[in-house]
Amino acid sequence: MNENMQQSYSYIMNLELDSAKKLLANEKSQNSTNGFIVLHQNYIDFLTIIIGEEKSYFDNSIQQKEVRMELLESKNEDSPYYLYSQAEIHLQWAFSRLKFDQYSTAAYEFIKAYKLFEENQEKFPDFTLNKKGLGLIHALLSAVPEHFHWILNLAGLEGGVALGLSELDEVLNDKNFKIYENEVLFLLSFLQINLNENDATSQQYLDRIGDGYKENILLNFTAARLSHNLGENELTLKILADKPSSLSAFPFHYLNYLHGMSYLYQLNYENAKHQFEVFLGDFNGINYIKSAYHKLAWISFLQEEDDNYFEKVITEGNTSIDEDKVALKDANKNYITHSILLKTRLLYDGGYYEKALLELSAVKIIKDYIGIYDEYWYRLARIKSKLDYDDKEIIEHFQLSIDQVKNSSNYYAPMSALQIALIYEKQNEMDKAAIYFEKCLSMSGFDYERGIHQKAKTGLVRISD
Repeated sequence: MNENMQQSYSYIMNLELDSAKKLLANEKSQNSTNGFIVLHQNYIDFLTIIIGEEKSYFDNSIQQKEVRMELLESKNEDSPYYLYSQAEIHLQWAFSRLKFDQYSTAAYEFIKAYKLFEENQEKFPDFTLNKKGLGLIHALLSAVPEHFHWILNLAGLEGGVALGLSELDEVLNDKNFKIYENEVLFLLSFLQINLNENDATSQQYLDRIGDGYKENILLNFTAARLSHNLGENELTLKILADKPSSLSAFPFHYLNYLHGMSYLYQLNYENAKHQFEVFLGDFNGINYIKSAYHKLAWISFLQEEDDNYFEKVITEGNTSIDEDKVALKDANKNYITHSILLKTRLLYDGGYYEKALLELSAVKIIKDYIGIYDEYWYRLARIKSKLDYDDKEIIEHFQLSIDQVKNSSNYYAPMSALQIALIYEKQNEMDKAAIYFEKCLSMSGFDYERGIHQKAKTGLVRISD
């Protein structure tokens, strides 16, 4: 990891991929046996695939994997980087394959990466960097859907969110590997947002990033997601406005989608519309296309215009992720909820809780919500929870949302069960918490099912520890 390699890695982490390629070519001419060249070339392909989502690039790059693995296998077996680098490449390709629904090969690569990291851990127990990949895998194993558990059992894979996060924290705080700080912060934040939802920890990571989001594009994304999860939409808008503006960096178009969402949470329709249109005009990937058109349909509805964006939701994009699946379901039904409930949701998601409560209270007569009682009570409970109302009252509202449901595909009832479980967990009423985590898991066929079930399963593991 000489100066050339350190600088190339720094360029890669800021998506200055062409600059990184030049340094790697330079290193290859001077020191062709350096194994970090191969690893860093794979990082470039990995980030290009994950962020750009272009199938043609994925197809053209996949053949490089075996070539790189052969090169790495010819290196010094006594180095702690020997097995580590092979495991990293398997792990990066596993994530890349998930983008294009190649689940069986991805599962094989995850298992291969895990075994190599484990072997390396035994050989070099003081090599902290090994815990970057191992920690990520350990945390993600807790989120594997039930019907894939037989694979984990067969392969002897075990993990847990707490274990994974603690391993990544070790890497983050090891001064010998400070160069990896931004990458580890990115991974920790990703896991925190998707699996753990601890506001204090999210704030800790956001503080650690500091003003780094102005200099590093991945940290800009990370800080934007963390601040959003903390209900700090004004800060999210500031972060996204201050993103690094290097013209030579690989474009991260998803940030325009996030920017559009943040304006939408303000009910700033024109700026939101502009950001979604920029995203749709520039992005050649597969995800969030339907979702962006879905949000444009919302804006048109709230502005009482008649642009039919639902047609685009149906014809454009993909349905690999929950947001796009929900967009397509709504478009096929030509469905948008009550305008007040929609504005309430947006204000809540932006952290504008008082405004959301005021919006929801604008309709005094409950009969105006016939057919959408479950959403009404769910929204009211979520807002009151953020405004520190009495837990008993909040649980009653969530329970009313659950009671309204009869074979609905909406997420309000399972999310209400999840929220009640979290309240009981905070009260140290673990038996009651378990009942509601299980109730959440007993429901199926609803929007965002994978993510909601993930959090319920993580909760059950957490209270059983």
